Amino acid sequence: MKQIKIADATLCRDNAKFSFKEKIEIARQLDRLCVNTIEMPEIINGRTDILLVRTSSSFIKKSIISVAAGITPDSIENAATALLGAAMPRIRIELPVSPVSMEYTCHKKDKAMLSLITEKVKECRYYCEFVEFSALDATRAEKGFLCDAITAAIEAGAYKVTLCDSAGIMMPHEFGAFVEDIIERVPAL
Repeated sequence: MKQIKIADATLCRDNAKFSFKEKIEIARQLDRLCVNTIEMPEIINGRTDILLVRTSSSFIKKSIISVAAGITPDSIENAATALLGAAMPRIRIELPVSPVSMEYTCHKKDKAMLSLITEKVKECRYYCEFVEFSALDATRAEKGFLCDAITAAIEAGAYKVTLCDSAGIMMPHEFGAFVEDIIERVPAL
């Protein structure tokens, strides 16, 4: 039997203007629903965002709390600090893997991006045992590079890899075939 796991990203939405109290209540309800993972955004506003994750961590016992980490050492340390006390913490590194996104977001080409993936996953592993690498815009990436990026993340210590159809270009059946193809191409999976 196949398992379905739910990772809820409601609290990561940029356009959602929830109050602090509403965010806490959303996290509480998601935990009551036994959502597998509650995704939290990157720590931008130090004290407030860290307090949100720490407060949520105090009562979330059934779900994994996953905090996005940026690519700076401070952002990774902030994510780790926010997760102190969480029953099931996870740090998420979200990096683009399509040529256009790599150039636009990180100003990097293939080799430099692979080095960045390895470096950031290792930094996160210093703070947290469970590190997730999210390959943003994976459906528009060159498959050879995407496989290299996944391998680099796993070799650096990533516990989980997530492939994202950030541009929303594939239908569910197409994305399923895409994931199966990647699984066949990457021996570490």
